[in-house]
Amino acid sequence: MSKPLAPCSKCKGEMSMKILDTFHGDSGGVKLTIHEMPYVGCAEGHKRFVHVEFAGQLMDLMMDKGTYQSVPSAEKKGFFTHTYHCSGCKLELPRASTASKTLEVIAELNKAQPLKVLVEIPVFKCGGCGKECIQSTEETAMLAVKGIGHAYRSIDIHPT
Repeated sequence: MSKPLAPCSKCKGEMSMKILDTFHGDSGGVKLTIHEMPYVGCAEGHKRFVHVEFAGQLMDLMMDKGTYQSVPSAEKKGFFTHTYHCSGCKLELPRASTASKTLEVIAELNKAQPLKVLVEIPVFKCGGCGKECIQSTEETAMLAVKGIGHAYRSIDIHPT
């Protein structure tokens, strides 16, 4: 038997488990679309995460380098001025993205129904071998985390 949900911290109304419609966030060219995220809500429309750790767990998933392993990462070179080079032929990549790839991430977080995150990532096509790379896994992950933060703010959801 599950314990009853705490009342809404804003209006003291009764809270129940719900599923959010699709919502979005983006940062630096990385665009996220979150589908079917579970949350706890009241009749007044106030929202909170299903548990306190939920927001951080989703951000951790977006920070995980393994999330982006299906798209090759370019090699970053230079100390003051950074350039990115193809991981295949080592030729310098164009400065502007040439396309984008969309990754589908199924987030199975503790104590919550799974949700889907579509992550659209800018890619850079090598003029030499034609290979498509992201600039760097670390930068892509940081932008995705910022995008998740923007998405959370767009729906006005809180930890408690």
